[in-house]
Amino acid sequence: MQPDDGGNAGRERPISWWIALGLVLLVAAVYGQTLGFGFLDYDDYFFVGGCRQVRGGLSASGISWAFTSGPFGEWYPLAMLSHMLDCQLFGLGPAWHHLTNVLLHAAATVGLFWVWQRMTGALWPSAAVAAVFAVHPQHVESVAWIAERRDVLSGLFFVLTLAAYLHYVRKPSVGRYCLVALMLALGLMAKAMLVSVPGVLLLLDYWPLGRFGDAGQRRAEVPALPRVGFWRLVLEKLPLAALALADGVITLATHAKNPHPIEQGWLDGLANSAVALVMYVFQFFCPVDLAVFYPPPAGGYPAWAVAGAAALIVATSALAIVVRRRQPYFTVGWFWFVGMIAPVLGLIHMPEHTRADRYMYLPSIGLSIAVVWGVAAAIARWRPSRLAVAGCAAVVIGALVSQAVQQTATWRDDLSLWTHALETTGSSGETEYSLGYALAKAGRLDEATEHYQHAGHFRTDENLLDSMAAVALRQGKADEAARLLRQAIAINPAAAKVQHNYGIVLRGQGDYAGAAQQYRRAIELDPDYVDGQRDLGILLLHDGQVAEAKDHLTRAVELEPDDVPARVGLAIALAELGQTAEAITHCRHALAISPHDKTAQTVLDKLLHHAAEGPAQ
Repeated sequence: MQPDDGGNAGRERPISWWIALGLVLLVAAVYGQTLGFGFLDYDDYFFVGGCRQVRGGLSASGISWAFTSGPFGEWYPLAMLSHMLDCQLFGLGPAWHHLTNVLLHAAATVGLFWVWQRMTGALWPSAAVAAVFAVHPQHVESVAWIAERRDVLSGLFFVLTLAAYLHYVRKPSVGRYCLVALMLALGLMAKAMLVSVPGVLLLLDYWPLGRFGDAGQRRAEVPALPRVGFWRLVLEKLPLAALALADGVITLATHAKNPHPIEQGWLDGLANSAVALVMYVFQFFCPVDLAVFYPPPAGGYPAWAVAGAAALIVATSALAIVVRRRQPYFTVGWFWFVGMIAPVLGLIHMPEHTRADRYMYLPSIGLSIAVVWGVAAAIARWRPSRLAVAGCAAVVIGALVSQAVQQTATWRDDLSLWTHALETTGSSGETEYSLGYALAKAGRLDEATEHYQHAGHFRTDENLLDSMAAVALRQGKADEAARLLRQAIAINPAAAKVQHNYGIVLRGQGDYAGAAQQYRRAIELDPDYVDGQRDLGILLLHDGQVAEAKDHLTRAVELEPDDVPARVGLAIALAELGQTAEAITHCRHALAISPHDKTAQTVLDKLLHHAAEGPAQ
């Protein structure tokens, strides 16, 4: 792909490389600290650390799972494959997983600069758009959160889609068009946020590519592209739209497998969408009070807020249409933003949160384009000194970096993340529950109980009661834990984890028959529930039912090869059944996973001693 820099290419190319290096350094300045962060219980565990398909690295079964099931029934196979590759290469060292996110974000930033500069011929405005993308605090969630690999990966393929499209429009061919489709397909397999890309490409046809319409302000150094009729351009995008539609259908189908926390009508959906869209814009210009969770207001948004937001959106959209000839960058930037954010505004199914910073990762580029090109137009009109312009740009970028560094620090661990969320957005069921969970993990049980109780003012579900029971059990309140778990089971009898945890309490109270019944119920509900298979096997082993114990422990090891207690239990069962050599193999495997496990070492010593004495007997 040859750049269309015109006569300035020779002078601008060295500067472009220095700008690219500067963008990488900006990314490092904000996100370098994440290399010292760990995995979060909030989704990182489910996507990586606690997901056996991912932890096992790249495998035929794992790849099949990524394309057919995925975590929570969600479909973003390419993102899951990238997590698998990290585990294949680096294991579960969180620094490497964070580094991958940072590198992907840096690559997307540099790619955005290069492709936009080649589309527009404007070096410094393109650098400004990329710099804002690199360090805007709204993007912290996408980069600092390992589970949001989907954003940075889809962001990279989005930029590659733009580059491939520019390559295509310069000299259209089937092969070049297929490259565009391939990049888009890969991006969609990373995250469905790219469903709006065909519309974005049509906007780019208007400006800066100038393939149709009457947009002005094309730079002379960018060669003009052949003019194409509007409806022909629409037809050109149909195959890409078909890809997006297919991905949207798959996404909706997988979402249908999971209940939505809040079902709402169209009017409520429109109200939430209008206010959320305006809040996204507000926090783009004033990125303060950002948090991992934005709860819906009790009783919904007031009518004046909804009406005001709707009026502002309509007025801005009308203005964008009116000024399309003289300020096409504003038209393209605004509708880029609206089009890309629309799929996640919650028109029909509103999740527990009203909006999320991660949703702004790509839509915000449109706002950056509108602002930066607007500023560039003002500079061309008023001609301030270069030093003044550079100083103002440095102040803005410096302020964004400072805020982004502080925001990134809140993602260090679950405790800091949810403490910040509570301070920023106030009390809510999700915030109180998640903070309670983080406090319980830190051993601050009384504080955890207090926050769980606050969460109970907003929600009463099996997860909250199960977590409260876990804390009660750690505090020695077995009867209280049993009561809470019975309540949880009454709410959702199909929750395998709750059934299993009730079994743990019963076993601690000496009710082994009741515990076995609960374990069996758990694995009836979920045959792949590792903890249920393992604990039932160990209980049966102690009860002398060795053959059945072996079956359950074998299944537990198949599901989770690194489960040391399951390995040791299986070794004991195999030894009881006379399969000493195989039992020794399992003990050695357990010690390879956990070299200091005393139980595994004791069992292995006994097995080796028995094996050594065997021939003499």
